[in-house]
Order: sequence, then structure tokens, then C-alpha cells
Amino acid sequence: MMDRDRAMSILEHLGEFKRRMIRVALAFIVFTVVAAVFYDQIFEFLRKPAEDAIAKADGDIIFTQVAEAWGAAMKVSVIIGFTVTMPYFLFELTMFLRSGLMANERRYLYFFMPFSVLSFAAGVAFGFLVLIPPAINFLLTFGSELATPFPSIGSYVSLLISLSVWMGLIFELPIVMFFLARLGIVSSSWYMKQWRWMVLFAFVLGAVVTPTLDPVTQMLVAGPVIALYVVGTGLARIGERGKEEDEGEAETAVTESPSGASD
Repeated sequence: MMDRDRAMSILEHLGEFKRRMIRVALAFIVFTVVAAVFYDQIFEFLRKPAEDAIAKADGDIIFTQVAEAWGAAMKVSVIIGFTVTMPYFLFELTMFLRSGLMANERRYLYFFMPFSVLSFAAGVAFGFLVLIPPAINFLLTFGSELATPFPSIGSYVSLLISLSVWMGLIFELPIVMFFLARLGIVSSSWYMKQWRWMVLFAFVLGAVVTPTLDPVTQMLVAGPVIALYVVGTGLARIGERGKEEDEGEAETAVTESPSGASD
């Protein structure tokens, strides 16, 4: 009987990858349809950051184009379907990649997959709960004494999605820094030397990501980015130590192997 872990041909690998991606696509379709069915309840939740500001100004969220509400509903449904499907996609990807990895590489892969999902979810939650409410409040109350705010549902949903996704991606920074150091591409000492540039980049990013120009809202982005950079620098050092330990174990294994022993 041939070993079950034998190397598969390229076509077999492609076939396995195709089957896994089909299952992921079906899961994405199911979650997207479910989100579309419950769009009313979802939007009631999404409009909470704007409720206080709109109530103060006696405004409301409206739509001015025939298909605008439908487009906003589909956009939210697709984003929710994608987000909910992502953990399953990472699971399928992990199962596909693990057969071609060494034991220590599998360990880091198992670490990366769940923590990347948790980091992205934490970033989205931070954006929705901490960043978006003051940003929305500033945008809707600024100039409300001159005009009543009636934001369109399309622009409101786009703002929520863009800020939430940006914060989700920003919260992946420590994991990216860890793996760059683990692969030997960037060192933790290089990260420490670049901290001044990182502070500048954090405030520039805060100005780009946030729709307001007030320093308080920009600090809500820049502060976490700087903190994440510090955490990432610490993780990078851990990654370097792990790389050094793996190299040491590999050298020991070669030294103690029968072929390396003297007669």
C-alpha cells in the first residue's frame, strides 16, 4: 500500500484546492443571502452610531436614487457574507497547506490563522464602537445650525464599511510584523529604529482614514496604530528567537545524524 502522505501531482493539488474553494464559495453565498434576508435588523444596528447626532439635528437617513437603498443593502450583505466566511476560508486554506509544511511551520500557521481573524474582528469592533461614533457625530453636527442633515443611505453605509475595514486591516499589523521577522526579512532592531517614522505614518494614516480634520478623531486612529507597532516589535523579537531556536535544532540534528558521525 502506498503511503497516504505521498506527494500528489499538480493536477491533484489543483483539484483539491478547487473543491475547497467551491465549499468556501457556497458558504459565502449562504451567509450573504441570510444577511440580505435580515437586512432591516442589520441596518437598525448599523444606524446606532448616527442616531444621537441625527436626533439632535432633527434629520434622518434617506435615499435619493431609485436603487440606492437596494445597493446599500447588497453592499452590507456582501461584506457580512465575506467577513463571516473568512474564518472558514482560512480553515480550508490551512488544511490545504499543512501537508506541504514542516512541523514547526505548521505550528506558526496554526497560530497565524485564528489570531489573524481575531485581530481583524477586534479592529472592526474598535472602528465601529470607538472611532465611528465621534466621527459621525462631528460630520452630522458640523453646520447643522445652517442646514438639516439628511445623509443618504449609500454614503452612510460606505463610510461605515470603509472605516471598519480599514481598522480591521490596521489591527493585522502586529501579525505581519511578526512573520516578517520570523522569515528573516525584517529584524526587530530595524523596527525599533523606525519608531519616529511610524509615529509620523500613524498620524498621516489617521488623517487619511478619518473623514474629519479634528485632532481628537485622528488620535483615535494614530494612538492604536502606535500601540500596535509596539506590540508588533515585541512579537518580532519573539519570532526572531523562534527562528534562532529552529536553526539551532536543525544544526544539532545534522551534527547528530549518522552521516555526520565520525567512524
